[in-house]
Amino acid sequence: MPLLHRRGLAASWRNLVCRIICIQTFAALYFFLFPAASFCAAQQLPENARAMAEQARSEFARGHWDEAASAYEKAAALAPHDANLRIALGLALAKAGRPTDAIASYAAALEISPRNSAAEIDLAEAYRAVHNNDAARRLLELSAREHPKLPAPLAVLGDLDIELQTYEAAIKHLSAALALDPANNETRDRLALAYKAKGDAAAALAQLSKSLAHDPNDALAHFLRAQIYDDRNQDDRALPEAEKVLALQPQNLPGRAILGKILLRVSESASPADATALCTRAAAVLKPLADAQPGDSETLFILARAYRCAGNADDADKTLAAFESASKTLRASKENQNQALHLVHQANDRALQNDFPGALDLLRQALEKYPDYDAAYSQLAKLYYSAGDIDRASDAITRALELSPYQPDFLYVQGKIFEKQGKLDEALSDFQRATLVNPKESDAYFEIGAIYQQKNDPASAKAAYKKAIELSPDDADYRRALASLSTAAAPPP
Repeated sequence: MPLLHRRGLAASWRNLVCRIICIQTFAALYFFLFPAASFCAAQQLPENARAMAEQARSEFARGHWDEAASAYEKAAALAPHDANLRIALGLALAKAGRPTDAIASYAAALEISPRNSAAEIDLAEAYRAVHNNDAARRLLELSAREHPKLPAPLAVLGDLDIELQTYEAAIKHLSAALALDPANNETRDRLALAYKAKGDAAAALAQLSKSLAHDPNDALAHFLRAQIYDDRNQDDRALPEAEKVLALQPQNLPGRAILGKILLRVSESASPADATALCTRAAAVLKPLADAQPGDSETLFILARAYRCAGNADDADKTLAAFESASKTLRASKENQNQALHLVHQANDRALQNDFPGALDLLRQALEKYPDYDAAYSQLAKLYYSAGDIDRASDAITRALELSPYQPDFLYVQGKIFEKQGKLDEALSDFQRATLVNPKESDAYFEIGAIYQQKNDPASAKAAYKKAIELSPDDADYRRALASLSTAAAPPP
């Protein structure tokens, strides 16, 4: 079992659980956008590169990400030593949904301009986009040490801490960022969010008051205040905050959810006439939310209550039926996912015992319960590969990558399959993408070295083997591979 022997499944399970139990914040921290600013030295570019860069910026401004990326690539080829072009290219690639290419572009910028804070921050954000939070944290911490007077690395670190629910660290990093840039409302709002999540509502409110004193139209600050007052059942304070959110951002779905909830609760203590008006308004606020999220049982339940309170019995009954159906579907989906997870664990145990028929049967059962289970398809690919059924292995890993395009283990498996099929260029591309997503993928570097060795490129093979050894110094296979290059290069006696 060459593939299962080299690649364990523990990392796959951890990554799967992280994806299933995902953490969502109210907004992502994407305010360090700098392509225009980065071209403050554009006049130093050669004329043809400058013209191409201007075209790229024009395409970027119109939201034509692919066209912008193409133009930036051409500009970078004409001015290969300009780090700003590489950074701008990375941003366009990230916007175009090509995070691994963006990672490569930011890394190239850092090769040209080490300690470039803009490249470091954007590279960290690209790592976050492919779920490599460890690499993002390491890079941001390095950037913060290198640039102690810059707030940006600390602010992004704080946002990452919130995502990972490490709120004490978030408070520490965001407070440090604010000390360097006290007027930054986005950082202050996230500090308030960290305090709120930690359970310190008073500290959160103090920060939000400062944000709103600086910008009365700060929608996130109003939203967070509405949440805090709502949690305290202080409707007289929560309602105007929620109203303000919707006035500022009519398409804000979380804002609609909290406003509808507060209106419904206020109606409970209002006069009959006022209650009907409040509930009618709550239904009008919540209906677009239910339309946008038709399977959200919580929204459907509150909307049904609003219809009932407003005297609209028919819509209340229909919405309640939809709520019951959505709740049933959600319960069944969660149960099926849990059962599928258990079945794939069992399949892994069977595979390690060389019981391939039993493992395959368990994986098929898992996929019947949870057809979009990416790790199940990856494990299926490994089993087929080990059994020599390369076509089925290829189909399975293709499906896994459709579901999770940037999972390094999946990229590695597909690389092994391409390698087995003799498609060395495709295999090399996948192994390289695996190392871009996770720079600690020593196995992928080893395979890169092996492919370069087959391609008669000993210099590249040597560099890849050395990187594998650097990451895993105790691996005997890596050391033997590197030694084989030296032996092959040695002149005959």
